[in-house]
Amino acid sequence: MKDPRGEQIYSRETPFELDGEVWKAVGFELPRGRDLGRYLVSFDAYVAVETEAGSVEVRVAGTDAVEFFDRMSSGISDFQVTPQNVPAGEKVLVSGIALHGASGSTPLVGELIQIWFDPKGTAPRVYRGSATSDARGYFEKTLVAPSDGTWRAVVPKSERYLESAPADAAQETRVINRPVRSGSVVKTVGGYSGGVRVIAPDVVIGLNSVTARFDLGFVGFGGTRSSSHMSIESRRGEGMYPNGAGFSPVLHWQATALPDGSIAPESQSDHAEVRISPWMPAGVYDVGINEQRVAICSRFQVLGRDSCKTNAVVADRTITTMTVKRASSTTVSASAKMFTGPKTITLSGAVRKVQLVSNTKVANRLSPNTPVKLYFDPAGSAGPVYKKTVKTGSAGTYSTKVGTSISGRWIAEYPGTALQAPSQHAVTITVR
Repeated sequence: MKDPRGEQIYSRETPFELDGEVWKAVGFELPRGRDLGRYLVSFDAYVAVETEAGSVEVRVAGTDAVEFFDRMSSGISDFQVTPQNVPAGEKVLVSGIALHGASGSTPLVGELIQIWFDPKGTAPRVYRGSATSDARGYFEKTLVAPSDGTWRAVVPKSERYLESAPADAAQETRVINRPVRSGSVVKTVGGYSGGVRVIAPDVVIGLNSVTARFDLGFVGFGGTRSSSHMSIESRRGEGMYPNGAGFSPVLHWQATALPDGSIAPESQSDHAEVRISPWMPAGVYDVGINEQRVAICSRFQVLGRDSCKTNAVVADRTITTMTVKRASSTTVSASAKMFTGPKTITLSGAVRKVQLVSNTKVANRLSPNTPVKLYFDPAGSAGPVYKKTVKTGSAGTYSTKVGTSISGRWIAEYPGTALQAPSQHAVTITVR
């Protein structure tokens, strides 16, 4: 037998007995990490044939050959999702290392990796896309995390490889009803990149403090190698913070478990929580990281064992932003909610805003001279239609007449500002 490079693989003979005669079975022990390709198998044997003239040795298949293709095993290592916990619908990075070879340690280069998502519960698994492995066997794909569930990666069966065993990574999500922003800081060393992605939610503050959660994840092939601090700083001052407010929460990255049960110094995902009080400045806050040390890997080896030689420092005080707004509330009522035929009715209500009234005190006060947009949403699927804008008077209340001829909802909306959150309320009208 010769391998695809023409190198000889030597046979091994094992005797066995059949019908009282001793035979020899010939086998080949393929080396670990053997090459892919077509292996050439040939044989050359002499058989003793009895003739009238006596025993004659006859050569059998001396020049025949058998060619076969060796389909190799494949596998996926270090499969993970980062960040592991995010707001539902936010993008995450799904990544891993594709391998092949008898010992499962040779990078699988240029191979397509299938990625699936299995939602928690009874919903079926869904195919979400594919990624191609690079020279390190590393692959990654940015995808949307729709819900709690499990990401799954598979090297599909092909002419060259057997299908790999699936690799799974758990995804956790949470539902929030406000905008989310994200950004990354990345460094490139030796042609390979790594860094940190930060996901920051907007915050609406009422009369009590609010906890904001920031999710972080490593991007690229590698991980973080030390604890660091986030930087969260307001762009404007207010009240007892005339020069702005800031936070510096410590990040303790989640440990990465190695296949042998030990813990790698590189980690992939973490979060920080910050308590924002009502008397802190409203407005835009810059969200960043102070001098986070990261490891960028240039070749495959189990994380934490020598694969990541480079310690790079990434730092950016404006990776992304979050907006803090004070809450508002809007009310609306109708002079008649059930009547026959077209009718002119009166809509009335008020707008209240949470406002800073001293350095350490906030209040929910009626808001004079505030615009209120009125929409009518007819029964059915047509959707709301803008009708007009009114303003609250000096007492913070409004009143206006509207014509109504069909059933539906009147919606009053305060659109908000850069510092004040919007709010709305609706009243249902039934026309017989």
